[in-house]
Amino acid sequence: MFRFCRRIVGSYCESRSTFCLRLFGVLVAVQFIVSVATGQRGDVATPWPFFKPTPQNVTYRIGERAVMKCRVANLESRTITWRRHGQTHPLTIGEFTFAPDPRLSVDHDQKTDEWSLVIEDVRPDDEGSYLCQITVKTDPNKYSYRIQLNVKTVRLTGTEYVELGRPIRLLCNASSGRRYDHIAWFFEDRPVDADVTSGLFITTKFETRSVQSTVVIAKSGARHQGVYECRTSGGDTDSMAVHVLDDFLINQRKRNKGIFADRIIGEDGSGRKMPTRASTAVHDSALSIWLQLSLLPSAIYRLILF
Repeated sequence: MFRFCRRIVGSYCESRSTFCLRLFGVLVAVQFIVSVATGQRGDVATPWPFFKPTPQNVTYRIGERAVMKCRVANLESRTITWRRHGQTHPLTIGEFTFAPDPRLSVDHDQKTDEWSLVIEDVRPDDEGSYLCQITVKTDPNKYSYRIQLNVKTVRLTGTEYVELGRPIRLLCNASSGRRYDHIAWFFEDRPVDADVTSGLFITTKFETRSVQSTVVIAKSGARHQGVYECRTSGGDTDSMAVHVLDDFLINQRKRNKGIFADRIIGEDGSGRKMPTRASTAVHDSALSIWLQLSLLPSAIYRLILF
């Protein structure tokens, strides 16, 4: 279209005023701007590829399956290459893996044009920045999508829900391959120390490539409900919330969630089944009948008086 307009204006302006020549120059400039903005070359449209938004900061625990997603539009015949930031050797090119590590692979979803770098059994040394690049003749860094992979080396597990008076047991496992001097415990951002008189015990076991620390509260109370956190000397942390339930809260939780066979974790990690739906229904029916019978004499007395 622009060529046709230029041809007409050019032939019209051959023997006319300077104004027409200026108009001709404007058309040429507009054509150049539009071609750059839309990726056109002449009259043939060749749209430029671009990255669609995906998470650029992902976190996984040791041993999990780490997935870094890269979604591209207008890829056409171009190729996706994955590499670690700062390294020239590619990890993957297209659907082929060139890394010697068998844990690495690429997952391609043709429906969404998503190219995901997958790392099985992720380790601390996998942490870092990764680049999803589109192969173009120009500077490849111009078409790079950077994703930061974080690997948590500390995992806190244990009692999440506990009946009032039952023990609480929390286990902090740090296995990064580095040497830790100690593990510190915190409750609601306040330091936690062992106190035998109140039934709070802390034991720590150091191994070659890991360290384990355990907190045991012999008898849980309402004051023990809150967020617990363990921190290593290397600055790695993990946290979890502990809920202490009395009889009312246990029944309320069952009604709200519709769960009549929930498990309350004990000190040894085992659990016991809560009353079933049938037994709870029978108990409620018996209670209702008893309340009605207890009110019957009072109703008869009022009828006699009035």
